[in-house]
Amino acid sequence: MPLPTPNDGEKRSKFIERCMLDLSEKREFPDAKQRTAVCYSQFKKAESKASIIVGNSWDDSEMYYYFSESSEGPMSHYFKTKEEALSDGSKMGLDGYHVYKNEAGDKLYMAGPDYKTFSSLWENIRKKKQRIKSGSGEKMRKKGDKGAPTPEQIKKAKGE
Repeated sequence: MPLPTPNDGEKRSKFIERCMLDLSEKREFPDAKQRTAVCYSQFKKAESKASIIVGNSWDDSEMYYYFSESSEGPMSHYFKTKEEALSDGSKMGLDGYHVYKNEAGDKLYMAGPDYKTFSSLWENIRKKKQRIKSGSGEKMRKKGDKGAPTPEQIKKAKGE
């Protein structure tokens, strides 16, 4: 039987939970330690196929991968200058920017006051694009379109 693999955007902790249950129900790998090792191994293998890896260094249970073939993702929103990040943010309705240092120590700039604000917006956009691709009939709204969030709604969502 095929082993479980992570779903697009599935957090590691949720995948391990789902994988353990799946292998247990199939009565594969009767030893819990062996099932755990297999599930962690499956998640690690998926890393090489991921186009985007999101997580933080202090809590890798919150790590998750995106397997989308689209070139647009959170990493395409990192810039070398503050001005580029601010310009990108204005297109998405985000104010300000925050700083990120990559593994090489380079300073990069990203739209929004913090990563959480940017990533929750990005996650909603990604999910909607996925539904549209699946044939939901939805369309992406443009700023000012009927049904698009108003500037007040965007401020409220940002907690301003």
